[in-house]
Amino acid sequence: MSATSNGAMLAEASPRLTSDGKILHAFNQEFKINFNLHPFKFNHLLHESGLFEIPRIAEVAQRMLERNGNVRAINFKNSSLESRFSAMPHSTRLKEAFASVHENGSWIKLTQAHLYDTDYAHVLDSITAELEELSDYPLRSDITLVTMTLLVSSPKISTPFHIDHETNFLFQLQGSKDVCLFPATDRELVPDQEVERYYAGNFEAARYRRQLQSRGTIFRLNPGEVVHHPSLAPHWVKNDDNISVSISINYCMRSLEQRARVYQANYVLRMMGLKPLPPGVSPLRDSLKRKVISTLEHRHPKTFAEVVHSPVTRLKSPLNAVRRLVKR
Repeated sequence: MSATSNGAMLAEASPRLTSDGKILHAFNQEFKINFNLHPFKFNHLLHESGLFEIPRIAEVAQRMLERNGNVRAINFKNSSLESRFSAMPHSTRLKEAFASVHENGSWIKLTQAHLYDTDYAHVLDSITAELEELSDYPLRSDITLVTMTLLVSSPKISTPFHIDHETNFLFQLQGSKDVCLFPATDRELVPDQEVERYYAGNFEAARYRRQLQSRGTIFRLNPGEVVHHPSLAPHWVKNDDNISVSISINYCMRSLEQRARVYQANYVLRMMGLKPLPPGVSPLRDSLKRKVISTLEHRHPKTFAEVVHSPVTRLKSPLNAVRRLVKR
């Protein structure tokens, strides 16, 4: 479906969008210079569309549950920047989480919501087309997986410090919050070994180093604003005293997976007692590592795990054998 027809559908669904059907408003030059390298803010109009009010999101969440979709409600009441997502209590009472989100410390996450709502799918298609135009980068030909995640969270909660493989755009729809982003290439902040463990399947490998907090930039995010997270840019988020509704749009890309394969090869080499060079130091070695690890990729990936982690998943048994040998 073309970007023009998507824009027409969005305009029909919500007359408050601009007449040209554009959702995003940004400076092309800034976008081209910083895309997937440095964080930056720009504007959007989704908060005026009427498509992302909490009652509708709750309906989509229920539909997702009925079809075994990925919906999580997590209690963030006692969370901190050093917390671990896996250690926080999960709730199966979704209706209660939505009904009391104003007071109960909930963080509700609907992953791949666009697969369960046609309007959301149209929004995602339109945004992707506009991002490609703004970045002057062949985004759609590089994408291996795209995900729209809806986030509804309680006042004052904060997410733990973490990194993500994908390049990300965080759209604020309701409420305000602070998003702190750190340089994606700062290996003192997140050492190579932690990135390697992340790509080996430990999503909580990155540790928050409070003494390096000054290296982060805090972006104030209000309704109608977007902040761009480059791949592997460490970050944390803290809500104001308000309910927050956001959309996180994430892109896995072939160019990002190429770097991931080097980190995964280095994880294996380090387990064997070697000291591998990080990505970018030796193009020849990087190329060899990618070729070897890429032979284990999933041929027709449909999930994040299949896109990013399938090579390491297939190596688990041999890796565990190596680990036992190293310990002897």
